[in-house]
Amino acid sequence: MYHRIASFLLGCWILGSLFMMFVAIENFGAVDRVLASAPPAMIQAGGNEQARPLLRYMAGLENQKFFVTWELAQILLSAALAAVFFFGVGSRWLSSLAGALLLLTAFQHFRITPEMISLSVQLDTAASSNRFAALHATYGIIEVLKLLIALIIAGLLLPAWREHPRTSAELQPANYSR
Repeated sequence: MYHRIASFLLGCWILGSLFMMFVAIENFGAVDRVLASAPPAMIQAGGNEQARPLLRYMAGLENQKFFVTWELAQILLSAALAAVFFFGVGSRWLSSLAGALLLLTAFQHFRITPEMISLSVQLDTAASSNRFAALHATYGIIEVLKLLIALIIAGLLLPAWREHPRTSAELQPANYSR
């Protein structure tokens, strides 16, 4: 049973990570789609070149909210996963990997994300842009690392599913003739 709970939590993690990658890409892609399909009267006053930075800023704010929320969900998922592995499954190796997910996410949430958010409003200077780009790259590398760790856990968890086959209950015929 604990393997199933761990598999469910891990599936939530992996699916959520893939979905967040999709959301981040689509939010910034929406800027060009909106500019291309907006009625000319809406864009005429400022033009595409003035509307684009504003729409990109809006997409960035949306992504910030989504990622901060997803980081909190990842902290809860990884803590639950580590607890299930440690107390339910009894695997220190798997609970250590889940703990690594927790530590990486906590580092992102409490160290990288706040600095990225504070720099996002000052991107007009070269120094701020360079620092933001470095933090963004670090964030992306950590996301890929967490996804790889989650896939490794899934690979280690898969054989455990096969070791614990479902047992079927035997039903006794009922005698209703009494």
